[in-house]
Amino acid sequence: MTIVTSKTLRLILGDQLNSQHSWFKKQDQTVTYVLMEIRTETDYVQHHIQKVIGFFAAMRNFGKELQELGHQVIYLRLNDKGNLQSFDKNCEALIAKHQFTNFEYQQPDEYRLDEHLKDFTEKLNIPFKSYDTEHFYR
Repeated sequence: MTIVTSKTLRLILGDQLNSQHSWFKKQDQTVTYVLMEIRTETDYVQHHIQKVIGFFAAMRNFGKELQELGHQVIYLRLNDKGNLQSFDKNCEALIAKHQFTNFEYQQPDEYRLDEHLKDFTEKLNIPFKSYDTEHFYR
């Protein structure tokens, strides 16, 4: 008899570094968070290098903070050998490699990314769900 364990991959974007988000209230060993530095985000428009470095530094610190709090984290640096340089390609590879059974993400603030993630999730063969970023008061 094979026991199938539910495993969830949760994508966190660079402008979603909110430690007060409900996702982080408890540690769950079946949930892995992924943060990634990718060329599609650094190159789609011209950014000042200090802005890019600031985002990456904040993302790295946030990933480290999550790990210190007991969360499972995968962090892809811009120059990592296995970084495929796009959200969808990296997530597809991680889902296959780690046999994730669910995919979740917070709704992006940018229309461009919102459409990209909607297109990506429609092609997934595992369940997916999007969440509010909880950035604003209701």
